[in-house]
Amino acid sequence: MSALDLVYLDDQIIVLNKASGLLSVPGRGEDKQDCLIARAQQVWSDALTVHRLDMATSGLVVVARGAEVQRQLSQAFAQREVDKMYEAL
Repeated sequence: MSALDLVYLDDQIIVLNKASGLLSVPGRGEDKQDCLIARAQQVWSDALTVHRLDMATSGLVVVARGAEVQRQLSQAFAQREVDKMYEAL
């Protein structure tokens, strides 16, 4: 596993820059277990997935620190309260 590209950290959230080619969450099969959230959980045991980016997509990923923060952030994403910007190169 490679090092994480940390953009922001506090007691509630972690923002990581996900590289293209890396899964956001584990896939099916032994060969697809290396992913951003697994790497984050090795450093922060309370790290939980809020949203994902496709494997081929690079960009910022918000990770919750704990179940309550995950619930709140997931709800904000679901209710479209989070502004997202995509830039294709």
